[in-house]
Amino acid sequence: MRQVSSMEDKPKTLPASLRAKRRYIIFEVVSEKPIDYIELVGAIWRSFLDFLGELKTSELNFWLIKNLYDPKTQRGIIRCSPDQVEYVRAALSLIDQIGETRALIKVNSVTGTIKSAKKKYLGFTDLTDFEK
Repeated sequence: MRQVSSMEDKPKTLPASLRAKRRYIIFEVVSEKPIDYIELVGAIWRSFLDFLGELKTSELNFWLIKNLYDPKTQRGIIRCSPDQVEYVRAALSLIDQIGETRALIKVNSVTGTIKSAKKKYLGFTDLTDFEK
């Protein structure tokens, strides 16, 4: 009987050229009161479903990245498909109320990598910045 190595147990990952492409939308919530993450997610989903319907919303591959939403600055990142960015921007612009608070969502930028989104727009730094 042949021993199976641990390398054979792992599933093979797809090369970068075959993986699904993604875009990261950096947004800021402008509101009268601080907005909670749960309320924000609900408002965004409602806007997508009302504006685009269930079928188009499913094609967005939308994801609000929880650990990158800061309730103090009210900035965050949404991940979506590159060909659906304009639909996401349009649906976000239609939001005028989150929970009981009047609010709007301002799109700051769209990037291709989460690293550049964090560094340029959310103020994250890494150790290589201090070596220079």
